[in-house]
Amino acid sequence: MKKRYLLAVLMALLASSVMAQKRALTHDDYDSWKSIQNARISNSGQWVLYAVNPQVGDGVLEVQNVQNGTIYRVHRAKNFQFSPNSNFVVARVDPEYQKERELKLKKTSKTKMPKDSLHILDLGTGNVRLESRVKSYKMATEESDWVAWLHDKPLNDKKKDKADTTADGKKRPKSKSKGTELVLLNMASGAEHRWQGVMDYAISEKGNYLYFEKDEADSLNPSGVFAFNTSNGELKTLNSGLEDYQKLTIDKSGEQLAFLGTANTSKDDDKYFSLMHWKEGVEMASIVADTMTNGLPGDWMVSKNGNINFSESGQRLYFGTAPRPVKYAYEEDTTILKEERPEVDVWSWNDPYIQPMQKLNSGREKNRSYIGMIDVKSGQFTQLAQQYLESVSIDYRRDGDYFIAMDDQSYRMQLTWDTQMPRDYYLVDAKTGNAESIMTTKGRPNLSPEGKYATWYNPDDRQWYMMEIATKTITNLTAGMDVNFYNELHDSPSLPFQYGSPGWVEDDKAFLVYDRYDIWKFDPSGKKSPVNITNGYGRKNNITFRYSRLDRDQRAVPAKGEMVLTAFHNWTKQSGYFKTRHNRAADPEKIIMDDFRFYGLSKAKDSDQVILRRSSHTEFPEMWTANNYELDGLSKLTNVGDQLVGINRGTAELVEFNSLEDGETMQAILYKPENFDPNKKYPLIVYFYERRSNSLHNHMNPSPSRSTVNIPYYVSNDYLVLVPDIKYELGYPGPSAYNHVIPATNAVVAKGFVDKDKMAIQGQSWGGYQVAYLVTKTDMFAAAGAGAPVVNMTSAYGGVRWGSGMSRMFQYEKTQSRLGGTLWDKPTRYFDNSPLFRADEITTPLFIMHNDKDTAVPWYQGIEFYMALRRLKKPAWMVVYNGEVHNLGKRRNMKDLSIRMSQFFDHYLKDAPAPEWMVKGLPATLKGRTLRYELSEQDPAEVQGTGQSLMKEKAKGGKK
Repeated sequence: MKKRYLLAVLMALLASSVMAQKRALTHDDYDSWKSIQNARISNSGQWVLYAVNPQVGDGVLEVQNVQNGTIYRVHRAKNFQFSPNSNFVVARVDPEYQKERELKLKKTSKTKMPKDSLHILDLGTGNVRLESRVKSYKMATEESDWVAWLHDKPLNDKKKDKADTTADGKKRPKSKSKGTELVLLNMASGAEHRWQGVMDYAISEKGNYLYFEKDEADSLNPSGVFAFNTSNGELKTLNSGLEDYQKLTIDKSGEQLAFLGTANTSKDDDKYFSLMHWKEGVEMASIVADTMTNGLPGDWMVSKNGNINFSESGQRLYFGTAPRPVKYAYEEDTTILKEERPEVDVWSWNDPYIQPMQKLNSGREKNRSYIGMIDVKSGQFTQLAQQYLESVSIDYRRDGDYFIAMDDQSYRMQLTWDTQMPRDYYLVDAKTGNAESIMTTKGRPNLSPEGKYATWYNPDDRQWYMMEIATKTITNLTAGMDVNFYNELHDSPSLPFQYGSPGWVEDDKAFLVYDRYDIWKFDPSGKKSPVNITNGYGRKNNITFRYSRLDRDQRAVPAKGEMVLTAFHNWTKQSGYFKTRHNRAADPEKIIMDDFRFYGLSKAKDSDQVILRRSSHTEFPEMWTANNYELDGLSKLTNVGDQLVGINRGTAELVEFNSLEDGETMQAILYKPENFDPNKKYPLIVYFYERRSNSLHNHMNPSPSRSTVNIPYYVSNDYLVLVPDIKYELGYPGPSAYNHVIPATNAVVAKGFVDKDKMAIQGQSWGGYQVAYLVTKTDMFAAAGAGAPVVNMTSAYGGVRWGSGMSRMFQYEKTQSRLGGTLWDKPTRYFDNSPLFRADEITTPLFIMHNDKDTAVPWYQGIEFYMALRRLKKPAWMVVYNGEVHNLGKRRNMKDLSIRMSQFFDHYLKDAPAPEWMVKGLPATLKGRTLRYELSEQDPAEVQGTGQSLMKEKAKGGKK
């Protein structure tokens, strides 16, 4: 085997020399591979900024002038933004990665580790102001050049102050403050102000006020909340002397502040907060809500856990309330020792939520708050949410007469087996807080921007509805129409979801709804018939249109002007942009449509300049800019894709095949090496989940795997990778996978360039299940990788999804597993679709990953599979990453998985020598001491026994 492998390597090297010595990707390439992140355009449209970051190490922020090409760079930048006037860029900057790493290797204490710094870049001059040891910064977002930042503690915190004595010679009291220095800077004028001992701060949108909280430094400098007027330099003390202040919240004008304050100390069992309010023109903040507030339910209080928000007008102030803490006699009993108290969970059959869900959400429930509202002018308080009506939706952009509230308490038990449960909805009167029941539905009613209507999609009858709030009249908008507004490709027992809505036209003049392809306009008065504003062009041409909201602050579709639409061809996978108007039914006009993925279209606030991204599998998604949304003057801004030069990349193409289920023509993506030779025989890996062909033009960066095959790596290393679409027959998910994966594979094999004895399959989660099922039905694959597979649907059915605390029943009855009934109603479906019960028929070597903290698929599913294969003496390896969940999150583990998976497939598909871990395992005694990546002279089947050796030979030969 080793000779054949060496010969294959030699042939690959000879082939690569023909390709101008382009090299294959290695696992060492991942860390330095760069991507573009967090791109945005300045309000003026003159500048664009974006981060070019490697996966590990120091990145760089580039700020580029789209007119003259000037580029400024800030290394290691994060949390960056333009000033509102587009003259400055502010960014926090990380310490150097390598220096920080070296200090960690030296076990340097956290207090001595380098801290973030702040960089302020003047775009007019290119000058940069640097500030070291910065904890955070906040910048005015409108009409201002003000920026504030809070320093971290000085490196030598024990160093004495410059003045240890007061003016009269007395020893200065030692400061108790935990706060640090706050700096306010006008970036244009250079005006600067500093305050010590600051704990928290907030700056208004317009930059007219800076508010901050200081804790107590000494008896002469008590804690307090302060307001600084940036126009006249006046500093006001709004409140002082309390033990704790929280949640400084500013209104849109900047002239009002709300915050919480309490006199309770940390030694008190409970803290009772008051809501305080200050408005420009008054001296001190006043208490506007506390335990004595009229209208607050009995034994309730202001909650420190609720959010504080002003309405956009500043006339309403919203905050959280909650019942006061209740003490139980048992928990207060000091005569009982801790070790004498039982620790028990009681699972009651009629609990609204099962215990795992209760425990997972216990913190949220203990901290639950109920929203209340104060009319700022009159001071009147209205309690909006109640314990029986927990959820009230607030639109802070307007001061409406009503809110929509939801209550699901009567249906929570149903969540155990059905996530599409009904809910009761109410209208809550903003003045009185009274709630009026309006409907029970599985839909999600939402108020229109002006509050005149509520709209929702009802999955039960698959129709869109509208209610006129004033009259409570309900209208079925889509009744009798010959078009579907629900997912036409829906293939599970659950109720189908809608395609969504781009929202309302300004002033509630019309409501827009998507079907699979087009956009419809509905007249809320009912006087006009529905209008297909894309004129059916989408359905006629198999193109899906969706509204592209270019204005970041836009609340509704403008009443006048053009709408920019994203466009996607569902068969060719071309994408682009069109334009249309909602006030007419006409074919949309094409702006651009091509064999790329176009995305990220964003317009400058104060000009027509736009930015966007364009990619394909072979083309890196660079930044592009244009003079307007018509894409006049379209030009490329970046060249990060140059990192692909010299690398044997891959290509992507669509392949068609016929489903064995009903003969329908389906699609798959075939990825080939850039140096593909049609006269050569290639190993093939088939990866699948559900439908993936729409991602044809997605660009994939090489990166370590969280769970699945790293397509760029394998294709660069002379593999073919096939990704077929799968549709499902209800009740038969396993056969459905077979009916698509097998004909898709055969369609590619028929092309003549696949080594049919060197094929493998791989999938994760739902894909992992399908892999496990397929290897019980065919031995045409020489190897298989199954990540987090469900192999026993009978045991998994009664399990728990530990990430949410939910029962797993719904998944099998209603959603992805698609069995369409309970275990006792459809027992044969559970048995027939479970790979475990046919493990004895498996002939394919398996590489399994299942992590011991998986929160989606129970870890014991992987154990059941491994144990069966071990008992049957089938070649199988299971890697378990400690403390990891469903997909890997720790980069070191991602790299390890990538190496082990590639070694496994190289062994079975390229005749590479097996690594030591496949031959000898990795004993617990060697864990953390060696990784055993080294290639072995021995074959794993020979070491593990004759039975497995025969099995391996059979798997290599395949089923005739």
